[in-house]
Amino acid sequence: MPEKRRRMAASAYKDLFGDFLNSEGTDQKPTVMGGEQLADLLIKNFGKIDMNGDGVSLREIKRADTMPFNFSDEELLMLKVLEKYFETICNLADDEPGADTVISAVDVDVLAQFLKYSHLTIEQLQEWRRLADS
Repeated sequence: MPEKRRRMAASAYKDLFGDFLNSEGTDQKPTVMGGEQLADLLIKNFGKIDMNGDGVSLREIKRADTMPFNFSDEELLMLKVLEKYFETICNLADDEPGADTVISAVDVDVLAQFLKYSHLTIEQLQEWRRLADS
């Protein structure tokens, strides 16, 4: 992973983690899918979901969900998690001009770093986004 992306993720982690630890009411039940598994499945299926090569849109996630024969049960669960946390994931990296409307490859890289190496849950990341937007 390029050094610039690694620094960006580390900076976001440092900024948000302090806010997260100092906030109240952050206890949430984790999803039925572990963070590392979610990251691995998203990396594996990113090209399959992103049909036009410009990032994964909510519409593409919903379209993929209508074709269960193309995905395993775990991958279908991943699609549900992506749909539920779409806003959180697509806003992890400020890599697009204007409002973020797709999950980009950079968003996936940042998500994987948080979920795999920081052992955070998608719920914790969503809480971080709420704190950052406050």
